[in-house]
Amino acid sequence: MNDDVSPLFIRWSLVHWAALGAVALAAAILLWGGRRLRMEKRILVGKVLGAVFLLTFLAETFGRIVREHWEPWQDRLPLHFCSLMTLVCFIALWYRRPWACAAAYFGVLTASIQGLITPMLYEGFPSAAFFAFFIGHGLLFISALYLPLVLEWRARPWDDVKILLLCDAYLLLIIPVNIWLGTNYGFTRYAPEGSVLEYFGPAPWYLLTLQIPALAVLRLLYLTVRPRKKKREEETASVEKLPGQ
Repeated sequence: MNDDVSPLFIRWSLVHWAALGAVALAAAILLWGGRRLRMEKRILVGKVLGAVFLLTFLAETFGRIVREHWEPWQDRLPLHFCSLMTLVCFIALWYRRPWACAAAYFGVLTASIQGLITPMLYEGFPSAAFFAFFIGHGLLFISALYLPLVLEWRARPWDDVKILLLCDAYLLLIIPVNIWLGTNYGFTRYAPEGSVLEYFGPAPWYLLTLQIPALAVLRLLYLTVRPRKKKREEETASVEKLPGQ
């Protein structure tokens, strides 16, 4: 599409606010409805959500790679952090692996959510890129909340720290890829204009200065999904009542 058909995306415009409102409304409806289902239905809905999520991601990735676009091919590879979070969320919703649930929850709500707040988007409404971006990032946000609020997943001790280390490993691995391809996956070379990274110094040093506030946010998120004290006490009491103790 050209600019005559799809105007440029303007951050914090009415269109941006409308997209955020649509994501929030969809999240509220799905989470509210999901909590009123029996657990087996909740799991089924989660799998459907994960399947839609994966199909959307594959269609968007294929479209970005094959269609003519102003971006060079190096910038259209599925190597952004949000692309990896899409696959992680799919695994979490389908298989409910503890590591995947933790990575989806902490990774999305600390890093991927920045995509909704300060989008790296050039084509505005009503382009396909506009809808693909907000549907994809919106599903990330919904999936991260669906795990604890509907599927009742709870984090294990130090899951937040482990996910921070996992994110750091991604950054270390993607740096040589960026040097080789001349890309900016993970924003290791420069910060997107208007993003929160601009407040933590020049690249790549903001990757270091961001560690402490990132850990603080992760710790706060952990407090919302740590195992309930009552549940831990019940598990301890059940163990103490086992025969032969």
